[in-house]
Amino acid sequence: MKTILCYGDSLTYAMDPATWDRYEYDDRWTSVMESQLGSGYKVIVEGLSGRTSNWDLPYLPFRNGKEPLMMLLESHSPLDLVIIMLGTNDLVSMLNKTAEESAAGMMSLIRVIYQSLSGPGGGIPKVMIVCPPAISKLSDFMGLYYDKNVEESKKLPENYKKFAEQFGCSFIDSNQYIKTCIPDGIHISRDSQKILGIKIAESVKKLF
Repeated sequence: MKTILCYGDSLTYAMDPATWDRYEYDDRWTSVMESQLGSGYKVIVEGLSGRTSNWDLPYLPFRNGKEPLMMLLESHSPLDLVIIMLGTNDLVSMLNKTAEESAAGMMSLIRVIYQSLSGPGGGIPKVMIVCPPAISKLSDFMGLYYDKNVEESKKLPENYKKFAEQFGCSFIDSNQYIKTCIPDGIHISRDSQKILGIKIAESVKKLF
């Protein structure tokens, strides 16, 4: 049995942009991935709306992704693979962060995983970085938070890929398969959740 931890924000939580409710269990990319992988895999989901890689949001507590990570790794160990999909919330306008700084935040998470020894036999789990889809046409509400950094979100893939290669992590650019959608320009449709789950499952199979 291979155990996979999926660590992310509202895209991993599987928020419906039309209602802000959570998609049904079978429609979430994590569930689709688990179904595609089959009985030899167990998927653990840790998705929190608003989570950043390594930054504190003044209006939402407990969103700094680095702070609980070590605890979660130990709690769910042994882990064969940790999949991280974060970055969109690093680009909230009030944080004033660039794509390069978001990638540095991702590096801090990779370091925590490598230091955790939360893999089988006290080893290091494999790490897969999934770059989130770029921000698209924002709703008026989401524009209050992200309007200044739409272009920065398009720079995430090239920066994340560099850090993934440097640290020996697998890398997936979700922009190759899916896009964010209306009405908010941040989240993804039910169909995109399914496509993403299938594509990530294909990459996971290659790892093992």
